[in-house]
Amino acid sequence: MNEFAFVLGNGQSRLEFDTSDLQSRGTVFACNRMYTDKHVDVLVSVDEGMTEEIQNHKLFWTFKEHYTRPQYTNNTSLPLDKRWQGYSSGPNAAAIAATKGFAYICLIGMDLHSDTSYINNIYAGTEHYKGPDDGPTFYGNWVDQLVHIAEVYNHIRFIHVNPLKGFTPDEWKQMSNFSAMTKPEFQTFVGMDK
Repeated sequence: MNEFAFVLGNGQSRLEFDTSDLQSRGTVFACNRMYTDKHVDVLVSVDEGMTEEIQNHKLFWTFKEHYTRPQYTNNTSLPLDKRWQGYSSGPNAAAIAATKGFAYICLIGMDLHSDTSYINNIYAGTEHYKGPDDGPTFYGNWVDQLVHIAEVYNHIRFIHVNPLKGFTPDEWKQMSNFSAMTKPEFQTFVGMDK
C-alpha cells in the first residue's frame, strides 16, 4: 500500500492542487460535493441532504469506496465508524484513512477559517451549502475532531498542507504527530517536484 493518504477539504486552497497528481502518489479521500467534478478514490459524506443527493445520482462508479451515515448505507456504500458519529465529513475521511494503515495523512484544502468575512468553501451557493455571501463557518469542532482522531492514531503522522495564510491551529501544533508544510515542502516530501 502507498504510504500517503490525501484527505481533501473544500477550502479555496484545495484548488492549488491537481487531484490526478495526488493520485499518482497515493490515495485521495474527499468529501461531499467533490463527486461532481473530480475523480477520487474514496468519498465520504455525513450530511443527510448531500448523502441522499450522492446516492440518488448513483455515481458510485467513480469511487473505489464510498462511506455514508448508517441510514443511507446500501449495497454501494459502507457505513461510517460509530466512534466518529457526529463528526464532520473531513474528520471522518481522515479517520477512514487512518484505519487503512497509511503512514502519512495529508490534509489538503482544510483551510478551517476564511481570510475574508465570507464563507471559505468552493461549493458555497450550491445545494446543501451556505451561500457565498454567508459568514465563515465555525471551525472549532473540526479542530477538536481531528485532534481526537490523531490521539487515537498516534502512530500516524498528520500533515496540514499549505495552510491558508499559514494558519494551523495551536491544538494541532502541540501534538507530536501533527505538522504543517508549505506547498513546496509538501511537493518535495511526496516526490511531486521530480
